[in-house]
Parts: sequence; structure tokens; C-alpha cells
Amino acid sequence: MSTNSSIAIKQDDGYKAIYCHWDGYPSYMLPILNGSYNTEELASKLISFGDASSIDTKLEPTTETHSFDSPEEGVCVFYHRDRNEDWNHNKPSLYLTKSELFKHGVDWFYIFEDGQWNVYKDGKKV
Repeated sequence: MSTNSSIAIKQDDGYKAIYCHWDGYPSYMLPILNGSYNTEELASKLISFGDASSIDTKLEPTTETHSFDSPEEGVCVFYHRDRNEDWNHNKPSLYLTKSELFKHGVDWFYIFEDGQWNVYKDGKKV
């Protein structure tokens, strides 16, 4: 069973967010986000790839064989890049408010705001 999450970054015009299907629980996701995507630039780059099947420590594969069905170890798997799904269906979404983002219907929310990752569950900061 999957643990869905939303990964977002606070911007001047709202919250830019992507969906992630697997391993969204904090004990897995938070160390990766804090270790590999711990600046506004890195968080933005992660989100720029669109919705993900899974998040890992590296954005880019080092081999040409990386794919959705055969992912390279330690590399994020994105629906558009790695499974050739439609970009319009998988591109980052913009939410004007945090409460609008929280209506997304996932288990966990990770928001890069004020220079750090914050975790939310059921609309409350954890």
C-alpha cells in the first residue's frame, strides 16, 4: 500500500506542489528532503520535474537505462520523464493558499518554507 504525499514550495503567488505516490511517511521522506533538497533552489528543481512515483536522493540518472520500470538505485522516478506520461497531467500545481493545498487528499504534506522543510498531517504542522 502506498503512502501518498504532496511536496510543495512556498512562493510569492502561493504554493507550487507535486504529488508523490510512494513512501511519503516522514521517517523516509524527511531525511531525503533535508539531505538532498535543502535549499530553495534544490527544492524548486525537485518540484520542477512534476508528479513522482518516488523521491530519492538524486534527481538525474547516470545511466540511459533508468526508467519507470527499471529505475536506477537512488534516483527519483517521475511520471512524465520516466513513464512518458502527459506533462499537462503531471506538471506542478499552484495553490493560492495552504488550506487549498491541504484539500489535495494525501497522507502527508512537505512544504519548503522559510528556508526549511515543514511536515503537515491533516492540516496541522507536525
